[in-house]
Amino acid sequence: MKAMELDRDMLLDAARLMEHEGGSFAGHIARAFYCADSTNRERLLVAFDDLFCKFYRMHRLDQLNQGE
Repeated sequence: MKAMELDRDMLLDAARLMEHEGGSFAGHIARAFYCADSTNRERLLVAFDDLFCKFYRMHRLDQLNQGE
């Protein structure tokens, strides 16, 4: 999975989890993602692909564990 393959809602789910569970650095990346225009959002996704993918997978695991 690549972050660029995730849709907007998936990326927002990942960013929310990054902001709340990911520590200071991941939280700052999430907040930059919220504010970025489309060009800079793409740059963030390319540069921090591993973070967005990791936190989206964590989000999905949380959903599955809650029965959604």
